[in-house]
Amino acid sequence: MTESSRESLLPLGREVPFSDIELALTRSGLDDGKRAPGRALIATIVVVGPHQRLAEAADAVEEVAHIGVRAILISDGGNPAPTIRVMGHAVALEELRPDYLNNAVAALRLSSLPTAVWWRGGNPEMFEGVANLADRVILDAEEPADIWARALPLAEHTAISDFRWARLTRWRALMAQFFDIPAVRDAAASFNRLVIEGGDRCSAQLYAGWLSSSLHWSSDVAIDLRTVPGSPSIQRIELSDGDQCLTLRLGQSGRCVEASARVGEYTEKSRVVSLGDQCLTTIICEELRIRSRDLAFERAVAAARGIA
Repeated sequence: MTESSRESLLPLGREVPFSDIELALTRSGLDDGKRAPGRALIATIVVVGPHQRLAEAADAVEEVAHIGVRAILISDGGNPAPTIRVMGHAVALEELRPDYLNNAVAALRLSSLPTAVWWRGGNPEMFEGVANLADRVILDAEEPADIWARALPLAEHTAISDFRWARLTRWRALMAQFFDIPAVRDAAASFNRLVIEGGDRCSAQLYAGWLSSSLHWSSDVAIDLRTVPGSPSIQRIELSDGDQCLTLRLGQSGRCVEASARVGEYTEKSRVVSLGDQCLTTIICEELRIRSRDLAFERAVAAARGIA
């Protein structure tokens, strides 16, 4: 796809030169009376990645802009003077050359207010510089292994999280709830096999890393990650010791998880829990409410990197 044939990230926005962005944002933010005025802005979100992945996130960004957040979309490319469009409290820089990224973020963020970076991919060499300008980074790369490795050393001064981690929240909560049952706690040391099936191996690695770090597993636990092409990210998780078993399974609708347990004399045949809203807009809004460092996520990533 050529640059000219790509749909703009803000197709209804007004094209402006870089020097006029601040003035255009001020005027555009008041144009229809529905958006918060500039003095009411509470944060900046910077979305970075390939053009096609930013186009997918544009609706979510427009939604957060309505609640008083300045949104900056930057698609990577080779242009030192990219096309710039402004709409409301959102600005898009299309096909920006990577070595201009840090300067653009530093110039456009609201420096006295929190800044979150939503990293949807791009040149990994530029990641550290952008992360150092942020209070929080939400990772969302298609192939996260390299970014996970780069992100962990930054966690001391920039809070790090990941969309995969957010989408695993209900799966993690359900597994943790099993261990509220006395029979399961008593049997915890006997579990020696974890099977995870799904379409996204990185989500499976992250979940396995979380369990491994939470339960302090040794190398005696066999971890079997089974990739099922075309299936949802996670469709089944089973923790067992051959006789006893904890199982989480995606429901037929794809919108709920069925939990069952067979441990000693305790049997829970089935409990069904909603997965909640998994859309981009809901998740990014929830992530923007979090400011604190997530040590459980950091430990999970560190453990996940050692799981094949």
